[in-house]
Amino acid sequence: MVSLPVFRKYQHLNKILVSRSALEHNYRVLADLNPNLQIAPVLKSNAYGHGLKLVASIFDKLNPPFFMVDSLYEAYEIRKLKLKTPVLIMGYTHPNNLKIKRLPFHFAVFDLDTARALNSKQRNCPVHLFIDTGMHREGVMPGELPGFLSELKKLTNLRLVGLASHLADADSTTGARFTEKQLQVFEDALEVVRAHGFDPQWRHVQASAGVMTAKHPALNVARAGLVCYGLSPLSSARAGKITLRPALTFTSTLAQIKMLKKGDIVGYNRTYRCASDMTVGLVPAGYYDGVDRRLSNVGVISVEGVECPILGRVSMNMTVIGLDGVRNPRLGQKATIYSNDPSAGNSLASAAARCNTIPYDLLVHLAESIRREVVE
Repeated sequence: MVSLPVFRKYQHLNKILVSRSALEHNYRVLADLNPNLQIAPVLKSNAYGHGLKLVASIFDKLNPPFFMVDSLYEAYEIRKLKLKTPVLIMGYTHPNNLKIKRLPFHFAVFDLDTARALNSKQRNCPVHLFIDTGMHREGVMPGELPGFLSELKKLTNLRLVGLASHLADADSTTGARFTEKQLQVFEDALEVVRAHGFDPQWRHVQASAGVMTAKHPALNVARAGLVCYGLSPLSSARAGKITLRPALTFTSTLAQIKMLKKGDIVGYNRTYRCASDMTVGLVPAGYYDGVDRRLSNVGVISVEGVECPILGRVSMNMTVIGLDGVRNPRLGQKATIYSNDPSAGNSLASAAARCNTIPYDLLVHLAESIRREVVE
């Protein structure tokens, strides 16, 4: 009979470990790329799965110009921490939600209804005007900018402190010309804004890829998300000498070990059949927790440094792995689902490639219910 080790406190089967030193290292690497460009960490979507409050508390000590979030909810969550870093809400906020109480946040504006609601209920409110420079997602179209600014001048409770846009193709090997065009549109828009009597303190269009590939003298802050967490949107060749450190490790626990016979099947729909007798292990994490279902039969989970293949379909809360390469596997042993080692077969970049997706996709689907801990 296999006995489990005795612990004196509650044991979490699944954990997300976030490295403080890796986050700090990545932030400083970005800041050193261009001394004239301040770095505003992007904390939306639960800080890309790393944990909103946990990450905000770490980055706050590095004195960023502001935090970037998508929603009023995320801004409130950071507000509860009583940090010193201002918060900029980049996503849409329903005008009705601006009428309830005084909100100590910066807001991106790209429609007059929101601007008027802010002016009516949020006195002396700092706003960042978002321009559509060609991505054709959110933003004021350049041809509509003079009229928009004329209306904005009437809203005397607003302070236009920022001008912003977003690059559509900065991470592409073929997008340089389009990026240059967007930067020119932004520069032209800045001239129009200044001609209407505004002088925005903050000018930002770059996200992670743009920090590394697109420079412009008019820009003084960048909204960095993925690279802050140690993952590059560029190939190693394009990233050059920039050395990032992935901050996240996702671990689980071996919950059962069993012997299967040749011909036995594993998982739903019998997609895996044992080619020989083998030892398998049960990991109590599945696609709800963040083990992407596309890793079924193609992904790996490491045990004692050994990359163990995922066998059969990933279930909602369970995954089966092959343990034949692990010497003396034991109940309660740690299993690493996503490794912070960039060269590992279960790194986020490698797992995303196996799923034919991007690391963002895997990160933001890590369940918020999983315990997150800071490690050095």
